[in-house]
Amino acid sequence: MKSLPNLLIVDDTEINLTLLESIIRKVEVNLIRALSGTEALEKTREVDLALAIIDVRMPGMDGYELALKINKKRSGAKVPIIFLTANYFDETEVFKGYDSGAIDYIIKPVNRRILLSKISVFLDLFNQKQIIIRDATLLKKSAAKLIRANAALSRSEEKYRTMLNASPDGIILIDLKGFITEVSAIGLELLGVDNRNELIADHFLRLIPSEEKKNHAGNN
Repeated sequence: MKSLPNLLIVDDTEINLTLLESIIRKVEVNLIRALSGTEALEKTREVDLALAIIDVRMPGMDGYELALKINKKRSGAKVPIIFLTANYFDETEVFKGYDSGAIDYIIKPVNRRILLSKISVFLDLFNQKQIIIRDATLLKKSAAKLIRANAALSRSEEKYRTMLNASPDGIILIDLKGFITEVSAIGLELLGVDNRNELIADHFLRLIPSEEKKNHAGNN
C-alpha cells in the first residue's frame, strides 16, 4: 500500500488549525497538526516531511525558530516551509524567514486556491524526489545482484577450467558451428600450443592437416 506524504501544519490557535484542515482535507496527505513548536517537534521526530505550513507569530517558540529546529538534524534535502503571517512584513523579515528555511509566505486570511496551488507544487516535487530515490535504490540493488552473479560465474568458470585441466586426456570443446571454445592443458601440450588464446574462437578445421581437410570437404 502506497504511503501518503506527511504534511505538517502548526498554529497556536485551534480555529486556525481547523480552517487549514478544512482547506487541505481533500489533498492526499497524512496531515500532522500541532498547536505549538514543541508539539510539532515531538510529532515529527524521525518523520519524513513533504511540507510544513507554520504560523510565524506564536508564543514561546515562534515559526522561525521552529523552522530552524525542524531542519537542524535532518540529513539531505531540507523540509520546504510555507510561513503564515497576519501582517505585511519588511525586507528584514523576509530574509529572516528565508534564512530559517522558508520557501514562501502566505498572508492571512488564507486564500484557499492559493494555498492548495502551492501545496500541489511542493507535493509534486516531493513525489518526484521519492521516485528518484526509489529508482536509485533499485538500481543499486540491481548492480549488487549483477556483481554477485558475475562473481559466481567467475568462480564457476574457474572450477570448470580446473576440472578440465585435471583431465588426463587432451580435450577440445567446439560449438555447433565448429569453433573452438575451450582446450585442456593436455590438449594444448599435444597440439604444441603454449597459449590457449591462440586457439579459442578458431575453427577446428585449423587443426586438421591439409589432406584430411580435402577428404572432409569431399565427404560433405
